Amino acid sequence: MLLFIYIIYVISSISKMKREGQRVSIFTYLIVYGLLILSLFMFYFRFLAFLFSPLPFFGFLADLAIGGMMLSLKMVIALALLLLSLSLYLDSKKSDPDAPLVDHWIRLGVHILLIII
Repeated sequence: MLLFIYIIYVISSISKMKREGQRVSIFTYLIVYGLLILSLFMFYFRFLAFLFSPLPFFGFLADLAIGGMMLSLKMVIALALLLLSLSLYLDSKKSDPDAPLVDHWIRLGVHILLIII
């Protein structure tokens, strides 16, 4: 849920950057919208795990299979968040070479916290 809200925030900030005339690469758009789709898949897997959890034997097997899919999906999301951090850094340096580096470190810290959560 937190990832989904964060990605909506990133989409709105990217559109704000675009309106201000800053450059945003296609790679950044691809990563952001990919993360949006991946976070929706996480919602779907969590919903399926919630539905199958009360069933005695089938629920255990479904939770085991869904848990494996969620683990691999979390690894892909972690890699995409790191790539998003790098892409936003490079876009910022293209648009404004004098941008403070602290903003990028804070963004990287937020991405690492989202990976841990």
